[in-house]
Amino acid sequence: MSGRTRLLAIFGGAAVIALIAAVAITLLRGHETGPPGPLVTPGRWPAAERTAFIDSCVKSCRASPGVTADRYPLCDQACKCGADEAEKMVAAEELMDIYKAVQSGKATADQNDKLEKMKAAGIACATQGAKQ
Repeated sequence: MSGRTRLLAIFGGAAVIALIAAVAITLLRGHETGPPGPLVTPGRWPAAERTAFIDSCVKSCRASPGVTADRYPLCDQACKCGADEAEKMVAAEELMDIYKAVQSGKATADQNDKLEKMKAAGIACATQGAKQ
């Protein structure tokens, strides 16, 4: 694996990890402080969850080994693109279910498949950003 490919894999992996954690944490906080909100369909994450994902993703990406300040714009772009693509795949509530299943080691084949698709989308976003 070349250095560039490895870096792109880091971006994609960081994006998916941050995505799952940020959305799940935000949703869990909301459930602790009040009744759960309505289920959200793919393509329409609540603004708070989207912002939390992008912020967490960027922070994680920038802290990844080998990422220097000159690559920060790539992190920003890859994370925004990753959010766009992940929103098309799963609703925020479903993402929380995937997070819980992965944490407990009980993810289904369908959940793992969606997670792999999100990872691939994150890597594709990073690749697009690197080419520009």
